[in-house]
Amino acid sequence: MLPKLFQELLKEWHLQLERPLPWVNEKDPYKIWISEIILQQTRVLQGLPYYTRFLETFPDVFVLAEASEAEVLKCWEGLGYYSRARNLHWSARYIVNELNGVFPERYEEIIKLKGVGPYAAAAIASFAFSLPCAVLDGNVHRVISRIFSVTADITASRGRKMIQDIVDKLLDKENPAGFNQAIMDFGATVCLPASPLCNQCVFADHCTSYLTDTQRDFPFKKIKKPLRNRYFHLFLVKAGEYLFLSHRKEKDIWRGLYTLPFIETRDERWEFPLEGIQIGGHTFLENEVQMLSYKDQQLLTHQRIHLFFHQVTLAGMEEELAGDNLEIVPLTNLNDFAFPKFLRQFIVNNTALFEYK
Repeated sequence: MLPKLFQELLKEWHLQLERPLPWVNEKDPYKIWISEIILQQTRVLQGLPYYTRFLETFPDVFVLAEASEAEVLKCWEGLGYYSRARNLHWSARYIVNELNGVFPERYEEIIKLKGVGPYAAAAIASFAFSLPCAVLDGNVHRVISRIFSVTADITASRGRKMIQDIVDKLLDKENPAGFNQAIMDFGATVCLPASPLCNQCVFADHCTSYLTDTQRDFPFKKIKKPLRNRYFHLFLVKAGEYLFLSHRKEKDIWRGLYTLPFIETRDERWEFPLEGIQIGGHTFLENEVQMLSYKDQQLLTHQRIHLFFHQVTLAGMEEELAGDNLEIVPLTNLNDFAFPKFLRQFIVNNTALFEYK
């Protein structure tokens, strides 16, 4: 299909679409940047309230740069993939300290920001600065691979390059922002992953996968590696009106967030060790720990986290338990801390456990 025909069909379709989102037609690179990072690995409906709240809390790059990491993570709480928030915070300080607060205007400079890959850099460059950069997100992968029957694995560099080359040729260089927004919207509303609306598709007469009834075979991806299972036992340790929290500083899951103290085991077949559990310099024996019936799982990109909860009640042992990663906090102040989503849900579902009696 010739680029001009593709552009005309896409533009005609997009003119009829009503999809009012706050970042559509936005020209402020800061706001576009925030929206693109939030929408990485997050559905639009889930990300929308976070986008609004984030900009209310950090309206510009200077406010974001001046904030503490804890404040940024708290605003991000529940959205997951917290490295995105840490990267935003780092990049905001870089823009303020190294670029005098001026957002970079060239693709080659935008992509240097931490957490900004080729897709986000192209989106910011085209939407904010009208640069001829074609975006390539999951929606665009799907649209292009189906219309042109791209059989290469899109998770491999060769497959991604093939699709990038095609969309680069199709791009409307006179209106790159409008083209990029339209093709992403088309993938999000018509060329759907499981049930594409082929009877509503303006490209139906030109889509090779539709004409051969193979559209569900695209985009082609090799079978994923099995998820790694990890097993965590978390301990709700209370001493009067205080609770012990562990501040995660390791480069692993939940980094920068607060959790209950925990231990990781090799598998789900776990027995209480004879020597007891070591938490914050104190040993807890089996008769001091009550295993709760509450269990949970957290599904990450490459890991499945199995979560088991235990309760320990203490009296007058606060100072002895304090350690490098442990903090003693009032039960009434739990809303001040950024927790992983599963832990916030555990607190909400078990409010009686977090009351001072």
